[in-house]
Amino acid sequence: MKNFFFSYKSSVICITALLLAVMVIPAVSCQSGPQGYSSNPEAIAQNELGIEMYNAHTYDKAVLYFDRALEKDPSNPAVYFNKGQALDAMKKSDQAIEAYNQAIKLDPNFADAWNNQGMSQYDKGLPDKALESLDKAISINGNAAGYWANKGFIYSEQEKFTETISCYQKAASLDSGNPETWDGLAYAQMKSKLYEDVLKSTDKSISLNPTGSLAWGYKAKALHELRRYDEAIVAFDRALALDVNNPALWYSKGLTLETLKRDAEAKKCYDKARALGYQF
Repeated sequence: MKNFFFSYKSSVICITALLLAVMVIPAVSCQSGPQGYSSNPEAIAQNELGIEMYNAHTYDKAVLYFDRALEKDPSNPAVYFNKGQALDAMKKSDQAIEAYNQAIKLDPNFADAWNNQGMSQYDKGLPDKALESLDKAISINGNAAGYWANKGFIYSEQEKFTETISCYQKAASLDSGNPETWDGLAYAQMKSKLYEDVLKSTDKSISLNPTGSLAWGYKAKALHELRRYDEAIVAFDRALALDVNNPALWYSKGLTLETLKRDAEAKKCYDKARALGYQF
């Protein structure tokens, strides 16, 4: 997950809450970044144009402007970082990793660059290297919830759910206001059969984002496992109202209805799941 974008300034680099959605990481408000970067006016102008192109989703042009900024000031790690973001958006993980590497060479304590390098390494199918990079980011700034959430995401993909839970709990302790962190935690708790904990996590997610179908779905499944079937049906209905074409939700609701011996209703749910491509 990458979620930072750096404006190029003379002494302070400003993060502007840009979210590149790979997974569950929260956007970050403006904060201080690496210090001591030079203030070449032409490089500043080219970098800002690159950010404008990025925000306009013209990523190839963004890379062009970032390269022009680097021609004027090749020692600025923030511009390499920004270039990495644009390359990531173009699904060019190899080149993005190289851009982040250049940023890190110029500023080894550039925690955001370590974080983004890690997620690009994950995109490239290198989860172990990704975890090493994220650990480096965390060693520099252990209070960044997003780094912990990214680490939790990778552990979840590896089905290491004990580690996943630990990482997401740490992320939530640092930033309790991101529903996606609670969703990631709920998923790992579900896989670990910690159903009461799932309810706590999904309730927190729903309180932050009542229209989150994922949280309602996890809650419904946890209620089913806890044999609170009537409540599960209510939660499934809330999830389906938000994501009516989700075949897994229709199938899971069917299972709950079948458990309640409401076979005709269950059959309709199963038929809907099949029509949407669910195989069972």
